[in-house]
Amino acid sequence: MSPSYPDSSSITDMLSQAVEAAKIGAQAQAERASQTVEVEVAEGRVRVSANLVGKVTVAIVDPRALRLGAEALGEEITAGVNAALDKAREESGTPGEIDLAGLSEKMEQLQQESAQKLRGFMDGLSASHEQIVRTASERLGGGN
Repeated sequence: MSPSYPDSSSITDMLSQAVEAAKIGAQAQAERASQTVEVEVAEGRVRVSANLVGKVTVAIVDPRALRLGAEALGEEITAGVNAALDKAREESGTPGEIDLAGLSEKMEQLQQESAQKLRGFMDGLSASHEQIVRTASERLGGGN
């Protein structure tokens, strides 16, 4: 039975795919983090913008919003900020999102397969070494 040697091209391909997926994921997260979403509250009188980085801007687009009073206006702005942040988080889960759990699982699988193939390689190397020693010993012993 011949030893099973690892297929280095398949390991290299799997590593390349994992690295590429991680790069795509990082790029997508950076792009999404900079995208701004906008919501309106107080019957369209206040506009709130937010992104995943946590940058929030509030604009009172209609001066009638000031008639709400400080407490009511504060509540509207708070509701708008929360709604904008929720919308930003929701939009970050759009199709094309990198499945980090799946990537992690794939990397773990790769690690296990690599360790298994390395053990097979080392076992084959050890068996070859034993065969060389045995053959050399037989030749030396048979020639005397």
